[in-house]
Amino acid sequence: MPFRHVVSFILVALVASLSAACGRASSTQEVPGDPKAGAALVQSSNCSGCHGARFQGDLGPNLIGIEKRRSPAQIAAAITHPEPPMPKFDFTSRQVADIVAYLSQLDGGDASGGPGTQPKISLSPARPRDSATVTVEFPGAPPADATVEAAMSMGHAKMGTYPIKLNKTSDPHKLSAKVPFGMGGAWMIKVRYDKTREVDVPIEVGQ
Repeated sequence: MPFRHVVSFILVALVASLSAACGRASSTQEVPGDPKAGAALVQSSNCSGCHGARFQGDLGPNLIGIEKRRSPAQIAAAITHPEPPMPKFDFTSRQVADIVAYLSQLDGGDASGGPGTQPKISLSPARPRDSATVTVEFPGAPPADATVEAAMSMGHAKMGTYPIKLNKTSDPHKLSAKVPFGMGGAWMIKVRYDKTREVDVPIEVGQ
């Protein structure tokens, strides 16, 4: 075979190999997780039972700001291959990505206050019995349409409050409102603002 034909054959084989590799990389490229779906999974899995009502640590470690201490892959690995006493959950890779996305925004997201920054949500008391004051801190001026509500799922049945308007406080960046709970159990605090934006925070209510 002439030398130029050998070179051409090698080049064609190399291009084909690179194309196949790129195709495999594209097909396995990770899709960003959905923090809202992750919040629901964290609530239904009762993660607050070990990590604390506000995920600031209890039997399990503090999860606030975990995205600053570990990479997304490391967080996912800790969920997929947990160390005792953390139980093993049969989460799919999609569900793990959703949980990683949710845990990575627990501290309010980008502290610089740039676009996409999440508000910080706190409750008093941290483990409520029948009601709690929900305080929402925004990086900039609080929106006028911010509301909060509490929701709970029991099988196929759902219960909760109507949206409650968040009111101004002495801090120009904070809004607050008192939220009632009809019973003990795993609840979801839902803060909605800017018409379409929503932040979910699972909590454990004790009766």
